[in-house]
Amino acid sequence: MLEIKNLHKSFGKVNVLKGIDLKINEKDIIVIIGPSGSGKSTFLRCINHLEQSNKGEILFENKPITNIDEYRQKVSMVFQHFNLFPHLNVLDNLTLAPIKLGIMDEEEAIKKARKLLKEVGLLDKQKVFPANLSGGQKQRVAIIRSMMMNPKVILFDEPTSALDPEMVNEVLELMKNLADEGMTMVVVSHEMRFAHEVATKIIFMDEGKIIEEGSPDEIYNHPKNKRLKEFLSKIG
Repeated sequence: MLEIKNLHKSFGKVNVLKGIDLKINEKDIIVIIGPSGSGKSTFLRCINHLEQSNKGEILFENKPITNIDEYRQKVSMVFQHFNLFPHLNVLDNLTLAPIKLGIMDEEEAIKKARKLLKEVGLLDKQKVFPANLSGGQKQRVAIIRSMMMNPKVILFDEPTSALDPEMVNEVLELMKNLADEGMTMVVVSHEMRFAHEVATKIIFMDEGKIIEEGSPDEIYNHPKNKRLKEFLSKIG
């Protein structure tokens, strides 16, 4: 579905990504782990074309990306700090893009938004503004906003790192439900239990490169790379 070939990204003289190759197949749940500064979030932003790579190629459904707006409808992104519009209530946050882009009319968008809100227990918050939501509620709304676009892939950039500990589980539960429904996901996360339980593949990045990749069992119980072993020992 998505193929990244020899991706490089620099900021000035700092090389952040140093030749990343990755294939993402339908229904893959890929969790990217690694120390801070290893290039994980930059890699996601390049996939979503929020950052332009200096070198390399990204193919979606075996084709180069020619229309970024159309591509982002299919490859959606959920951010660490929610990125909800503060001046719009929850329902308007959810329906704005699909209506504006002509994906569905207003009646369809409202119906779908309310259905998704009900599924995650937030229907009573549809007229509430983001400032009056908890962090966990904001992130669940942000995930639903991505789902409103009918994406084929959702990219998650550390979706729980800005949350208080007691709010993390409600977001992870929604992500697990998405995985169970067959959504293709690429997740940058420090939530090791989630990675172990849900991932079809775990990728370990360090210093702008993919150092090792494999199943949760291979990564956690049979790591090959010394740097990965050190990382796992530090996180318990």
